[in-house]
Amino acid sequence: MISSKPPSGMRDTLPNELRKKEQIINQIKQIFEKFNYDPIDTPALERIEVLNGKFSSQEENEKLIFQIQKRGDKSEEGSDLGLRYDLTVPLSRFYTEYQNDLPKVFKRYCIDKVWRAERAGRGRFREFYQCDIDTIGSSSNLVEVETFLALAQALKCFNLKNLSLKISSRDFLKKFLESFGIVDLKTFMTCLDKQDKIGFDGVLEELKSKDFDETISKNILKILSNESDFENYCKDKPEILTIINQINAIMALARPFLSDINIYFCKTLVRGFDYYTSTIFEFYSPDLGSTIAGGGRYDSLTSIFNGNKTPACGGSIGIERIFGLLDDQEIQNEKKSVLIALFDDTMKGDCLELLKFLTDNNINSEIYLSADKLGDQIKYAVSKNCQYLIINGPDEKAKGILTVKNLISKEQVEVKKDDLLSILKF
Repeated sequence: MISSKPPSGMRDTLPNELRKKEQIINQIKQIFEKFNYDPIDTPALERIEVLNGKFSSQEENEKLIFQIQKRGDKSEEGSDLGLRYDLTVPLSRFYTEYQNDLPKVFKRYCIDKVWRAERAGRGRFREFYQCDIDTIGSSSNLVEVETFLALAQALKCFNLKNLSLKISSRDFLKKFLESFGIVDLKTFMTCLDKQDKIGFDGVLEELKSKDFDETISKNILKILSNESDFENYCKDKPEILTIINQINAIMALARPFLSDINIYFCKTLVRGFDYYTSTIFEFYSPDLGSTIAGGGRYDSLTSIFNGNKTPACGGSIGIERIFGLLDDQEIQNEKKSVLIALFDDTMKGDCLELLKFLTDNNINSEIYLSADKLGDQIKYAVSKNCQYLIINGPDEKAKGILTVKNLISKEQVEVKKDDLLSILKF
């Protein structure tokens, strides 16, 4: 028999969970609109050359991209299309195509699904929503801070506490490692990025396994983990100090407006994609034990399309990850609605009339579809999170009234149809 489970790393979504998710997405959209970001939409499929770009190796992309097999000639091999793995690369293509029709500084948001062909795990999915905001066309550090503010407000929709904001720069880590003679920056950074999970001892073992010099690696990790050693090392290196001052300026600008968030310079922050050029950041929830949002500057990404660099900065919330880490109880959402009880088949027309009346007045309603015992109809109403049960049987019809039962307070009243709306309070 065929398994009924969804593919690995993908989720089915039950009604209550989906309603809660949609509710939160709508709240996030409203917040992004408040900051004057404009919505755009791009295809789920992009050309392979767009997804490969110049910011990752071919080997890495093959592991990341869900490729679409070519159609037509059976002798044809390979793929020419793939599912987008983020919303930033499609944005850069979009901006390059339409920049003459867009404002000089273009601010956009997009909330949509992306797909990654990577190993699934707790809080890590192969199909998930991203909530993205981006600003293209400005190199001002106001862009970073505005991005922080918008994302922080959006994260409040999840009632998360004790958030931290880690800030660094790809330029900083690049210059810092180069000063030790490190050539294979990418591999070293990949190992360093695991520091939060495996500690410096674990990172050192990883570096040794990649054939990095143990003495140099130890020295790098020692300096990064000790503030006084770090200051002493950097004080006579103006290129590194310039970048550190830029990071400090961003933090100083942001702190008065994010006083409830712990903001700090995280020297080991890397971020996954190679398209980041300078500022990088992550929002971290200690309560969930996970990074829940992140982003940075990618001032070179448009150059893969037109050869020109355009300053750009953005951030993304992984709402799927947050929902995956939250308790089931936290993601339930009660939809307040009405169940119209069916007394017998002779009352179908009356029930339909009542259904139309309620829905015309924007009240979520449905009819119980068979004339079962009232107790069974009440059980169904409770399972659907209905707040009210309306009984419209022959006796009620003869009297010109309706019986309304509040399933939460257990109160029951008889009302005329004209007074029904005043009784239904959600």
